[in-house]
Amino acid sequence: LAAAGLAGALLAGCAHTGDTLGYYWQSVRGHLQIMRAAEPVDDWIARPDTAAPLRARLELAQRARAFAVSELHLPDNASYRRYADLGRRAAVWNVVAAPPDSLTLHTWCFPVTGCIGYRGYFAEAGAREEAARLAGDGLE
Repeated sequence: LAAAGLAGALLAGCAHTGDTLGYYWQSVRGHLQIMRAAEPVDDWIARPDTAAPLRARLELAQRARAFAVSELHLPDNASYRRYADLGRRAAVWNVVAAPPDSLTLHTWCFPVTGCIGYRGYFAEAGAREEAARLAGDGLE
């Protein structure tokens, strides 16, 4: 009950920005879909049915990651160790907007990340709907 109350309070804190529970729900659902679909890159490379172009890109990503760790001394963490074939053109579609003739981005505020200049959608249709809404508000 306390967790539900806290979540409600956090979401209410962003109500003035036009964020909706539907947006949060698609974000959680989309993130979980990717996490469930992700498998170790080594497994994808070892599979005989992995298409050659994908295998080559995954191998290149592994070499770039190894270079980043060994030569650039970046953290050797879990980043870029898993891949998910989602069966769509992109993992996420980001919407950015600004007033006409301006380089100042419109921002959205979220409980965890604070205010940022984009909004991510895990379905292209949702991103296009948000872009149309913003255009109706006079943003580009």
